[in-house]
Amino acid sequence: MRPSSSLTAPVRSWFAANELIGTIVLNAVVALVAWGLSELVLAPTAGGRPVTPLWPPVGLAVAVTYIGGYRLLPGIVLGSLVCGLRFNAWPLASLLALAQVVQPIVDVRILKAMKFDPRLERVRDPIVLSLVAGPAGSLAAALIVSALWLLFGTRTIDTLGYDFALWWLRDWLGVLVTAPLIFAWACGRSTRWSWPRVGEMIALLLTLFAGSQLMFGLWGIFATRDVPIAFIFFPIVGWAGLRFGARGSTTIVALIASFAIAVAGMGIGPFSAFPIEFTQFLLFAFLALGSLSGLLLAAIMAERDDALTKRLVLEEQLRHSQKMEAVGRLAGGIAHDFNNLLTAIIGYTEIVLTSLDPKDDRRADAEEIGRAAMRAADLTRQMLAFSRRQVLQLKVIDLNSALGKVEPMLRRVIGEDIVMTVTGKATNAFVRVDPGQVEQVVMNLVVNARDAMPKGGRLTVETSDAVLDEAALADSPEARPGPYVLLSVSDTGTGMAPEVRARIFEPYFTTKDVGKGTGLGLSTAYGIVRQSEGHISVSSEIGLGTTFRIYLPRSEAPQQAATEIAGEKMPEGNEHILLVEDDSSVRRLSKELLVRLGYSVTEAASGRAGLALGSDDTRHFDLALCDVILGDMSGPAVAEALSALRPSIRVLYMSGYTDEAIVKTGVLDEGKPFLQKPFTPMQLAKRIREVLDEPESGSL
Repeated sequence: MRPSSSLTAPVRSWFAANELIGTIVLNAVVALVAWGLSELVLAPTAGGRPVTPLWPPVGLAVAVTYIGGYRLLPGIVLGSLVCGLRFNAWPLASLLALAQVVQPIVDVRILKAMKFDPRLERVRDPIVLSLVAGPAGSLAAALIVSALWLLFGTRTIDTLGYDFALWWLRDWLGVLVTAPLIFAWACGRSTRWSWPRVGEMIALLLTLFAGSQLMFGLWGIFATRDVPIAFIFFPIVGWAGLRFGARGSTTIVALIASFAIAVAGMGIGPFSAFPIEFTQFLLFAFLALGSLSGLLLAAIMAERDDALTKRLVLEEQLRHSQKMEAVGRLAGGIAHDFNNLLTAIIGYTEIVLTSLDPKDDRRADAEEIGRAAMRAADLTRQMLAFSRRQVLQLKVIDLNSALGKVEPMLRRVIGEDIVMTVTGKATNAFVRVDPGQVEQVVMNLVVNARDAMPKGGRLTVETSDAVLDEAALADSPEARPGPYVLLSVSDTGTGMAPEVRARIFEPYFTTKDVGKGTGLGLSTAYGIVRQSEGHISVSSEIGLGTTFRIYLPRSEAPQQAATEIAGEKMPEGNEHILLVEDDSSVRRLSKELLVRLGYSVTEAASGRAGLALGSDDTRHFDLALCDVILGDMSGPAVAEALSALRPSIRVLYMSGYTDEAIVKTGVLDEGKPFLQKPFTPMQLAKRIREVLDEPESGSL
């Protein structure tokens, strides 16, 4: 609710550090302003009686109490006491000064109960302030003051009704005019100034100056005459509210209130021909309607601007989502074809290595080829993860334990000049994710944090419990509310500018020098987290470091992971395998590897060819090794037809891509064994043996 301008930051810091002295200073300032306003409005008189229907100190009291708290009430009492001693004996003046706190206390309680927003940017807020809190608090204060007057005998029954009504109306109008002025300038949105806007402001003030002649006869040829067209006030206030918001409308109303009170005291203007009692009422109605209409117009424009801003944000999110989806489809298609090539490169490299003597000089070259191919395979996995077309092997894991396992590797990556703390604070850290992919996400974030701290710093990786509601996910329409496990990675590095933050998850976007980054690390993390039904966000400021927050849906119960027994020798077999693969290099490689392992292999270059071979009653097939996407039909369709012909056949899918059913969820369906390309000969041998050795339970 307080202004956040950098110019006021040192002042607010001083008051925060010196709370007692600051409170005394603030109360002294409030007392001085309250006394000055009181003297100002009591100055104009007609026939020796004050004609002001407006009491600004009470509006000041309501505003400063709502913004600064009840600690500022002593200043209100002191200012009222100094003014009241001019007209009353000190006992009555003291009690009347104490009565000044009734209105702010009542009003503030009502405003807080009705969730009033002091920015005045909702239509309901001016109504709550002007028509609910204002009259209620003023009525309570008027009743107490009237009782004090009767008690001390300063008013008679004959005049008490008029005095009661005057106190009630002028306090009410004080809230209507003064409180919104303070709220608007202390808490409202600022105006974006430009030369056209400055020119419009000057035109508005000139119009007000010229209009004051027609409203009040304040200057010029009509200065001593009645000019009964005060309604010209309303279009001026409307102009200020529509174009300059709450600050503009409240300022114009305050200026016109000063004019109205001044000319009424001088005995001129549109209300001068009426008795003073009726003049009070006319001034009240005139200023109250003008203030409320200006505030309502300003609030309507603020709500319109907010709705337009939200629409623009949603449109930008839609464009961003469409762009990411288009790039994802492109990356997925490239990775699919590239994985077929890498499968052949890695497989034939392994074959060459097995045929070379350990002392052969060419072995080092072949090993380097294999390492380069594996690095390329990592790159395609990143592309698939960003496109959200990676097949995740989801398991329920304890994220705290997973961080503990990956911590030694993280420490080797960051170097000695960075202090890293890894803490598992989540009480229930079970999430359903792909363990390898989560490790990749953490590694990418830690590497980025390391690069952002070239001179060292502090890195914190921790988990905690989190519950996100609709409001917390307002900027993330794809995310869902509920319980999450929060994984945060924070550094004390250089931080990011807003324009960099806006593009941080885009593929191939990097701030690193050429050759030092692919720009896929954070886009990969984004894809993996979204594919795991999670949410990732970033907060960063230049020079203040960066924090990435990953929200993963909490899992109900952990599951025990099966223990894999690794062997140095590739498992062999003698079964008959139907190989259905439309890529010739992968087909030749797979057949050669399977034959070397002892299997009998019948190959088919298309889905229809595979079905034709599968329908041959003279052949027996134990396993169909089938690509997911074939040129003429999908792998699952081939597998379904083969299962109808041969119920006992097992199926193992392989692909660098996935079919639409798997892509839709990013999860491999139960009962569908899968081998991700590119694969090594060892991975192929082990996966085939696992599928063949499974108990009879349906392979599809």
